[in-house]
Amino acid sequence: MAMRGWLLVISGLVIVTTSFASSDELQKAAHDDDHYTAAHPPSLCSGDRKLTKGYKCQDYDVITKDGYILKLWRFREGLTKESQMEGKTRKAVFIQHGILMNGECWFTVSHADQALPLVLVEEGYDVWVANSRGTTYSRRHVSSNNLTLPDNFWDFTYYDMAIYDLPAFLNLVYQETGQKVHYIGHSQGTTMMFAAFSLWEVESRVKSTTMISPVVYLNHMPFTIVSLCAKAYIGEIAGTFGLPDLNIMVQPVGAIVRALCKVPGVDCFEQLVSLFTGVNCCLNSSTVELWFASLPQPTSIKNLVHWAQGVREQSFKQYDYGDPMTNLEHYGKPKPPPFDLQKIPKDFPLFLIYGGIDTLSIRTDVHILLGKLRSRRNIRELYVDNYAHLDFIQGMTAKDVVYPDIINFIKGN
Repeated sequence: MAMRGWLLVISGLVIVTTSFASSDELQKAAHDDDHYTAAHPPSLCSGDRKLTKGYKCQDYDVITKDGYILKLWRFREGLTKESQMEGKTRKAVFIQHGILMNGECWFTVSHADQALPLVLVEEGYDVWVANSRGTTYSRRHVSSNNLTLPDNFWDFTYYDMAIYDLPAFLNLVYQETGQKVHYIGHSQGTTMMFAAFSLWEVESRVKSTTMISPVVYLNHMPFTIVSLCAKAYIGEIAGTFGLPDLNIMVQPVGAIVRALCKVPGVDCFEQLVSLFTGVNCCLNSSTVELWFASLPQPTSIKNLVHWAQGVREQSFKQYDYGDPMTNLEHYGKPKPPPFDLQKIPKDFPLFLIYGGIDTLSIRTDVHILLGKLRSRRNIRELYVDNYAHLDFIQGMTAKDVVYPDIINFIKGN
């Protein structure tokens, strides 16, 4: 069997093994991980600055209405004289990562000029980097005793991130700066924002949105591990076993993945990660250890089920509880309501960026989204033919191919 075939099998086993994890060893590893992060939440800004390439940042704890304690990082001090901007007000930019990632994903690159937050800082912006609930830096809750997580901690999907996390983050930025933000989201970070338009008045806190690899409709997803798991109801089955979250890097699975990446001839970015994202053209294989030191990140099984519903039903709607009566309790209807994209103000600035090799943000599905947004009068798009899902945020060429367009869009709004 070809190497790629073996990697497909191994990658599938990683997901299935993690999903069905019921052994004492895996359960203990997950418990110990929760114990550590709840009692001793790590800090990016006060620790070693190797990941942030020497740039300073500030830590903020943000509390959502449903009690999650989230970490937000602020970068507003450049390294060059031109970026200092003494006495000048910096425009605020808010950056939201995607699924199975955290705020570190923007920094797992070789050089500072490849990290979008740092590029923006040098351009004179006040940059805020989010960490969604359940990730390493945002795994605390007000009801916790700082030793373990509450039983219902993992009972969330991207809906909860849209209606609770985003308002909490953006309200704090507004309090600190007095400004609406220019929003930049990648992958699930775009899904959260498109859902948020249905749930609250986004325009009260957001000035423009840049949607990188937008994932809203999943109608044309090719045969990948993601589509296979969605159509095989792996998330739902895992939920029946009582597993609340998916953490691919929990031991011993994490050790298997890291060991696989050290096998001669195995390029983890090209041959393993690409099985999920499409074949990324421009990732730097020398950063693989840096990448796997913090990624992939955990998320809830319920969130994965919500995503799987979108794949199977080809719709963009709220979570389906699988029972008309339960849906009726939550929504007043036997079926979950769709997110209403028509609530986006007609003049609101939107910038959609997508690639031709991406197997998550598929070009045909982005065109479906664009078709539903055509009545918007301030919409722009950038298509990069040879880019896959991660090239836009971690690719070596993104600083030339993508970031200048983002900066020009922000400047124009």
